Amino acid sequence: MTSRKFRSLLLAPVLMLAACQSQTAEKAPKEPFLGPVPIATRTPVDAALECLSKTPEVKRYPRMFAVHVITDQTGRYSSEESGNYLPRDSAGMMVSLLQKAGVKQVNRSNTAVSEWEIARAREQILGDGGNVVVGDESLPFRPLVKGALRGSDYVIDGVITQLDFNTYSGGIEATVGGGGGGARRFAVTAAVDIRVTDTKTTRIVKAKSYSKQAVGREVFASVFRFFSDELFDIKIGSKSQEGLQAAVRWTLADATYDLVKELTGHKGACDVYLPKASQDDRAETTEVASTN
Repeated sequence: MTSRKFRSLLLAPVLMLAACQSQTAEKAPKEPFLGPVPIATRTPVDAALECLSKTPEVKRYPRMFAVHVITDQTGRYSSEESGNYLPRDSAGMMVSLLQKAGVKQVNRSNTAVSEWEIARAREQILGDGGNVVVGDESLPFRPLVKGALRGSDYVIDGVITQLDFNTYSGGIEATVGGGGGGARRFAVTAAVDIRVTDTKTTRIVKAKSYSKQAVGREVFASVFRFFSDELFDIKIGSKSQEGLQAAVRWTLADATYDLVKELTGHKGACDVYLPKASQDDRAETTEVASTN
C-alpha cells in the first residue's frame, strides 16, 4: 500500500505537467518565406528572336520544325558539387527559343502521352467526353483519322561538345602571416554543335558550331592554419558567376536566330536587336565569306 502511494506521488507532477501542456494554446504557423517571384527566362538574343516572329518571311514560312535531342557529350562531372556541369538534354531550351522566333513546330522530344492515347484510341476505349461525328456516323470514342498527325520538314538535333575551364584567368592575391585576400577572374567555355536535317530525305541542310564563354569573378578572404602536414583553408566572401546552363541557353539562342534567319530567307533587319558583339562577329564573318 505504501509503495502504491509512493508511486502515485511520483506520477502526480508528471500528470499535472502533461495536463498543462495539453491546455497550452498552439502557436500560429509562421508565414512561409516565398522569396523572389518567378520571372520569364530571357537571353540577350530574345529581342532579335521576337523581331523575327513578326516578319513576313517567318509568318509565311510553311516548313514545320521538330527538335530531337541536344545532349551533353563532354563527360564533365563534379562529384563534390551538383553532379553534371551542363544539362543532359537541352532540347527543351531549343523548343522555347524556336517558339519565340515564331516558326511552326511539332513535338518530337516527348511523344509518350500521344503514343499512349493513340494506342487507347485504336482499342476504341478513348473518348472526348461525348460522341464524335465522322461523316454520317456518331461515334462514342475518339476515331483515328488518317493523316491527322502533321509531319515535320526539318529536325534539329545537336551535342554539347566542349567544356573548358580556366581558358582565361588572372587577378591579384595578397597573403600576410597566413591570412590573405584577393580577387580572381576565370572563364569557362562551352561549345554546341547544331545540325538541321531534312526529315524526308535525311539530307543535312545546316550544320554549325557555336561557343560561349562564361566569365566569373570571385572575391574571397582566407585564413590558413597548419596542423602537422595538413593545410586548412577557410574562405569567407561572395561569388558571382554567369551560370553554365545560362551560357548554353544563350548559345542556343544565337544558333536559333541564325537558323531561322537563313532558312526563312530573312534579310537581316532584326540584327540590330542583337548584342553589339554579336553584330560585329556576324559582320566580320560575312566580310570574310564575301572575300573568299
